[in-house]
Amino acid sequence: MSEQMINLEPKPLENHLQELYSLVKNTILFASISAIGWSVVAPQLLTEWANLFNNNVNINQLSIYSPFNWLEVKWSFSIMMGIITSFPLFSAMLYRFSKPGLYPNELFPVKFILIANSLLLPLSIFLIWVWGVPTMVKYANGLSQLENISARYDLFEIVNFSLGLTFMAIISFILMTSLILSRIIGDLGGVNSWLRPRIIIISFGLLILTMPSVFEGLRIPLSFVIIYVSDFIARSIPLAKNMANIIQDDTALKGHA
Repeated sequence: MSEQMINLEPKPLENHLQELYSLVKNTILFASISAIGWSVVAPQLLTEWANLFNNNVNINQLSIYSPFNWLEVKWSFSIMMGIITSFPLFSAMLYRFSKPGLYPNELFPVKFILIANSLLLPLSIFLIWVWGVPTMVKYANGLSQLENISARYDLFEIVNFSLGLTFMAIISFILMTSLILSRIIGDLGGVNSWLRPRIIIISFGLLILTMPSVFEGLRIPLSFVIIYVSDFIARSIPLAKNMANIIQDDTALKGHA
């Protein structure tokens, strides 16, 4: 019991902030290095992806109206891939950061959530680019066809649309993970009620800032929908309550006393 009490002894706030700073710094550094690496193969990957529209969507009028837009797309795509590549590392470091504050019955749920997100996020991004966007473009192409009129599609706008959906998916996964972890770790002392609105406000700002111009006019409504759905999913997942563990520990301590 004494060993358990020593392990549960809280660290100074400065230590937690320093560990959190190291987590964020290492994640950003790894994501930046990964983005630089992905920038080497980004043009080839985007070219292969554009061929999906010729083969499956029957659109042969893809155009690039500004070379500078294509340069922006290349680096946006590389940053996106860097974030996805660093997400498993972020999940592992986040688990190591939160593990000392978890009860034994909470270790598996947290580990399961982080592993599931590390697998589901790349799968979701893959489906968005390979199936979701080509299907949307194919449907829009069928609606906009006019007799004796040839439609041309701006490849930059299509890629920009895909990037917008991707960043919304990334923020949604991070938001849900953060809200679930705040519920698991923050049952004590009202930490969850203090942390939850701050997570939501930060995520709301990121959604508005990262949405490309193709979503102009829908930034705020889409952000509200994503926030609401993510929060609803996070609150719907059943979690073990820390209070039962606290009562059990207090009872054991009183029994030994």
